[in-house]
Formats: sequence, structure tokens, C-alpha cells
Amino acid sequence: MQYRDSIRFLPSRWLFTRKLLIVGVAVAVTSRTAFASTTTGKRILCSTTKMTDQKTCDSSYIAGSNSVAFVTTPDRESAKKLAHGIIDRKIAACVNIIPKIESIYMWEGKVTEDDEYLMMIKTRTERIDQLSKFVRENHPHSVAEVISMPIENGNLPYLNWIAQTVPELKKNKD
Repeated sequence: MQYRDSIRFLPSRWLFTRKLLIVGVAVAVTSRTAFASTTTGKRILCSTTKMTDQKTCDSSYIAGSNSVAFVTTPDRESAKKLAHGIIDRKIAACVNIIPKIESIYMWEGKVTEDDEYLMMIKTRTERIDQLSKFVRENHPHSVAEVISMPIENGNLPYLNWIAQTVPELKKNKD
């Protein structure tokens, strides 16, 4: 019996909830604290201070100059060995090892399921080819997964730390 009374208020409650969700999404979209600004074709990372609503831009980080790469390994030991080699050679600034992900993929005509470890690697975009080569040469599988995406924006001190930790590639004078 008590539920019958609350049913008649359901449509108005749904409308109220829907309006709250719409307002929440609008606030979230308009109050982003980091965004890319275009200046002469270069995207520069900017942020807004919550206390003063002042926009500040930091031209020391150019959107896309750093990347995150993903590599899977069959076990923790091979992930740690790869991670140490990558960091020791200054190919990347940081490697996170995420344990026990479940992968389902097609291999040699069959659907295969494996528990794997995921490496999340932060580096300069210009170092991705070197990273891929290192992984191919040291990975236990004959076909190693190495995929990457550019980092468009994020925490400026962290993005600058990646750039400071991983040296730039030396340019050939040709």
C-alpha cells in the first residue's frame, strides 16, 4: 500500500532528477580545469584557478608532446624486467604495472583467453619508436602489444616532469 502513494509522485521525481543531471553535466563541461588553447596552430595547455577564476597558460607543455603507451605481458616478472629496462635507459619517466587483466583475442585462428599484466608507460611522443623497439627485442612473446596515444592535457607539473625526466632525442644534422 505504501508504494502506491509514492508511484503517483514518480513522474515529477523523474523530471526533477533529470534536470539535476542536465545541470550537473553542464557544470562539469563548463568548469574544466585544464584545456588546450590554440595559438598559431600550436596547442598550449591552460588551466583555470578555482579560487580566482583566472586563466593561466603554460607554453612549456605543448599538447601531444608526451604520450602514454600500453604494453601487455604474460606475467609480473617480465613486466618488471621490461619496466626497469625502460626506466634505466630513460626511454620513459614512469611505468605503472596493472596486475591480472583478462584479455580475449584472436590468435592463429582461435579465440584465446589469458590473464596478463598491463604496463602503462608515460614518455615523450618522440620516444615511442625507441620504446617499441626495446619492447620487441625484450618481450617474451613473438608479437608484443605496444600501442600509444598522445597526452593532450593533464596536470601541468606532471606533464613537465615527464619532459624533464626523459631526454629529447638528439637531432641529426643532415
